[in-house]
Amino acid sequence: MNERLVWFTPGLMKRDEEENRNQIQVVFDIGLTITTCENIEDLHEILSRIKPILLLVEVNNPKGWTGWNVISSLRKQGEIIPVMVISDEGSSIKAVWTFESGGNEYMSKPLHVGEFKCRILNLLELSGKRRGLGNLLKIDSLILDPNHRHVSREGKELKMTPKEFELLYYLAVNQENICPRDEILKKVWGYHFDTNTNVVDVYIRHIRAKVDKGYRNKLIHTVRGTGYVLRAPVNDATC
Repeated sequence: MNERLVWFTPGLMKRDEEENRNQIQVVFDIGLTITTCENIEDLHEILSRIKPILLLVEVNNPKGWTGWNVISSLRKQGEIIPVMVISDEGSSIKAVWTFESGGNEYMSKPLHVGEFKCRILNLLELSGKRRGLGNLLKIDSLILDPNHRHVSREGKELKMTPKEFELLYYLAVNQENICPRDEILKKVWGYHFDTNTNVVDVYIRHIRAKVDKGYRNKLIHTVRGTGYVLRAPVNDATC
């Protein structure tokens, strides 16, 4: 099971698209998958079902937010749910309302992405929920969690068969390095003899269809006559 952040974002909140993209990218960089909701009814159902690692709440009146009742009820059942509140306009009294109501962290817009990331990581550390995130492998927007054999890209879960995961994981561990076909056969399939099988190429096609199809940045590259390499795109001024 992958680690998720639930993002409560009522439609009435002001949205800056660039800032919103930056916030989402920070969450993906940490290695979390996002589930969003806009009303309390959905929030209750989601929190009961997926048990997220963190709840991010965007409200302008933390004191009057009815979602605290949901949080309090689940906490009484033994659920540990760290809550970070973000408001459009910051003030000391809003921070006080957040903490008095049961929140664990407060920020106001505009957000500094570096501070936003550090506050999330610190909150996860204090709540004991950061364990395991350090084992994640990240290549561009692709994230592999070897503990749970979970793969996601841009927060979207990618379903992998056990062998597909093993092959992708091998390429990720050796990212930027060319992986010859014969070495892949030895490490992933355990073939220690010459073989004319095209199983590596077949599986690469399957993985590409899941990892690269529909994305601008392609991560899996063919090295003609040799094998394959998993490589993050080089950032330049045109990106």
